[in-house]
Amino acid sequence: MEFKQFGTNLDRFKYIIEDDGIRIIRRRIASSTETFVEFEDVGSKIIKEKSRKLLWLIISFLFLVFAIAVFYKRLNGGKVGYGAEAFHLCVSAFFFIVYLLLKKSTLFLVQADNTNAIEFIGTKRYERRVEEFINQLLQARDNYLINKYSTIDEFLPYSQQYNNLVWLYNLKLLTKEQLQFKIAALDNLDTAKDSSNKSTLTKIIGFRKGRLTDEEEEDDENES
Repeated sequence: MEFKQFGTNLDRFKYIIEDDGIRIIRRRIASSTETFVEFEDVGSKIIKEKSRKLLWLIISFLFLVFAIAVFYKRLNGGKVGYGAEAFHLCVSAFFFIVYLLLKKSTLFLVQADNTNAIEFIGTKRYERRVEEFINQLLQARDNYLINKYSTIDEFLPYSQQYNNLVWLYNLKLLTKEQLQFKIAALDNLDTAKDSSNKSTLTKIIGFRKGRLTDEEEEDDENES
């Protein structure tokens, strides 16, 4: 599934949900970046951030200061161009409006410790579509993690599988009952493996003892 966003600063975002993660392509006017985040690193915590560029406010303030200075000079009989203070006031108002309009609203999808952030444009224009896409992304992530890490495998170490199950439980992808059921199945498998290994070892030792007995009988016959 793909999802696209376009920012007011001409940034373009493209998100692609793949089999094992999400690919993020960000294009600017003069550059582009591509990032791939594996499902193991995709979090479910949402952080919303709103910000504005302080530069426009500083410029607006400077022109306001110029307007006040020109007006003060005019009051004191100084020679000032016609409408100079009005011009500076208009420029100041223009940059102040730019400051208000160019508000940046960003939404970050992060892990519990605020790492591995995935950035989305968080304006009202995209609010519903971003929410739908995040839900689909998390559903794809959950399905992938459950299929990969909750399946009991006799060829993997016990401790590794146990830690995987607890990790899924901490992510709230397994209920307590499901966790207990999986651990019980893992314990049964581990017990069966131990029994099988002991049985195989006993057979091998018995076979060797039998061979040694045959050889000893042959030696006795030769001696006689």
